[in-house]
Amino acid sequence: MVNDEFGKEFTTVSVAGALAHAYAADTRGFLPLLAVVLSGALPDETLIERKGGLFQREKPVRKVSVTLGELVYTLEDLGHGPLAASRVKVVRGIKLKTEPMPAESWLAELSAEIAERARQNEKAFFALRRLLE
Repeated sequence: MVNDEFGKEFTTVSVAGALAHAYAADTRGFLPLLAVVLSGALPDETLIERKGGLFQREKPVRKVSVTLGELVYTLEDLGHGPLAASRVKVVRGIKLKTEPMPAESWLAELSAEIAERARQNEKAFFALRRLLE
């Protein structure tokens, strides 16, 4: 979608900056925001798990996973402490390696992947544009 190098770099930096800013502003409130953004930008690649039982009215987001090629990026609220971020390499349905990561590194890496997808997919591009506005 964006053809020049400056535009590509700007998109990646903008996505990373917007996500990092939202995460720093409200760590616990970030997970539902991320779920909305990712399900809008990458609906086929995003899986959202919610807490709560059958009769519970409110079901907050517990985990967000995004599958991009052989990598699955997961951010999870364990209920205490910071959000747990990880990257899993999956080949032919088999998890080969799980790497816990600092949330900031996870956001930077995921942002770069999302920005790349946005350059190739119009729906993802407009969802990201809404996030950056």
